[in-house]
Amino acid sequence: MIFKSKWAKSARSEKELFEYVGNMNNLPSVLPEQVVNVTADCDNLSFTIQGMGSIALQVTKREPNCLIQLSPVGKTPFQFVLNVYIRDNKTTSQQDNESECCFEIDAQLNPLMQMMASRPLQNLVDMMCAEFENLKI
Repeated sequence: MIFKSKWAKSARSEKELFEYVGNMNNLPSVLPEQVVNVTADCDNLSFTIQGMGSIALQVTKREPNCLIQLSPVGKTPFQFVLNVYIRDNKTTSQQDNESECCFEIDAQLNPLMQMMASRPLQNLVDMMCAEFENLKI
């Protein structure tokens, strides 16, 4: 099942946005307040979601200026990947240096997990998008 946010606008170019989002040290700033105990380095991000447990993610794919993919490390209740898509914003903007990104979770959920996790996962990508737009990156 796929949970996708809307496209969040950035005043940076695709390359600048890719470099910013591709460094996991920058992602804690877009995580919602329910996320605590965050640790990050260039390729890894781990955190605890209050009431749900801990998650460790590692960058598993980088497609320059268009995709950063993170996959879980260790045990998780279900398999998923977190994709951050990046694209230019020339269709809606006259500025050459504007771009936008979208957060997506692609989760393998059984019917019971789908009922329990669908709303929190959609809320997570929506909150990440909203926090990203508030940063004015």
